[in-house]
Amino acid sequence: MLVAGSKLPLHPVDLAHAIDLRPESISRLITTLANKGLLERDGKEIVLARTPAAEAFKKLYFAHRASPLPLLLADRRIDLLCRIEDVEKSSEMLEKETGIPIKTVYRYLKDFLHLGVVKRTKNGKIYLCSFNYILWSELKNFVVSLLEYQVLRLVPREGLLIKSYGDNVLFKSLRPQDATPTSFSAYREHGILLGLRDNYYTLPKRRLSIMEIFLHSLDSAESVSQRTYCILFYLKNRVELQGAQHPMMKDIKAVLRGERIKGYPALEEINEQAELYGIEQNIDP
Repeated sequence: MLVAGSKLPLHPVDLAHAIDLRPESISRLITTLANKGLLERDGKEIVLARTPAAEAFKKLYFAHRASPLPLLLADRRIDLLCRIEDVEKSSEMLEKETGIPIKTVYRYLKDFLHLGVVKRTKNGKIYLCSFNYILWSELKNFVVSLLEYQVLRLVPREGLLIKSYGDNVLFKSLRPQDATPTSFSAYREHGILLGLRDNYYTLPKRRLSIMEIFLHSLDSAESVSQRTYCILFYLKNRVELQGAQHPMMKDIKAVLRGERIKGYPALEEINEQAELYGIEQNIDP
């Protein structure tokens, strides 16, 4: 906030005096904020970084500089804010999604409600919260930009980003990586062996569900052959993937009804491949 509100670049000594911290503490804070893409060193002075995250913070600061921003951004409040969307959620849902203790969730939400950041409705005995985009769109943009910057740094130098999901990334690489295999690289574990040139991964490392693997493969599919693999995986695991929601699902179901869709295999080709993999073909798409 000090750097964003200053007309001139600031020296670490200026920051130390302004918030009454020792120089070594200021140095650590500057390094932390630089790693988050918010600050950078310009010689001996400190300025806002030239990143989307820092630009988003500047817009937030000038739109709401009279507001108590620490009540919105300190501790794990950003983790909570990134999970509050248009869709109404209960405190218990937010606790499950963020891993933040429920008492802390209540405390954060109390501040958010007081400042008009979230809206609250009641459904029976349960209170549901949603984000107030009308008043605080700059805050949401900053939170999203900050998390995307941090997540993008997870992609190895040899990797090519396919998609960012807010708190995790999907990427591919010619070389093996220290990451969780997903998309077509995880099909082998579910009975579909493929000869792949690229390796597909996600970070941070975690255990993936069949649904996550499938959605990653849909986001990875660039060719007709890859879309064929996606359909075979869908047929083989149709019970677990019954509720899959993705823009490609409309076309996949149309193909399985026998329709010709540009960029997708014909049903006859799918049937041939399904027979090779021992996948049941006579199904209701």
